Amino acid sequence: MSLNTTSGADGNARTLRVRRTSHAAPGRPVRHFDELPERAQQLLAERNGRGTHVVSPELASVFADEPVVVFSEYLQIDLA
Repeated sequence: MSLNTTSGADGNARTLRVRRTSHAAPGRPVRHFDELPERAQQLLAERNGRGTHVVSPELASVFADEPVVVFSEYLQIDLA
């Protein structure tokens, strides 16, 4: 089962930062966990909903709008 994570050697890889937050800032998109594609759900669930992860461009595109994801708490997503 692949999460579309990738090694740091891939020049097209993106860094996805996930951190807990207490709220969604005004204007920031909010998505519910169950609205995400399965591979995105796997990443957030298996990685305990936090940390920095190198991901494929395809998986990064799921989070292109840098949403706050509502899971059992709010998770803020940032791409680098």
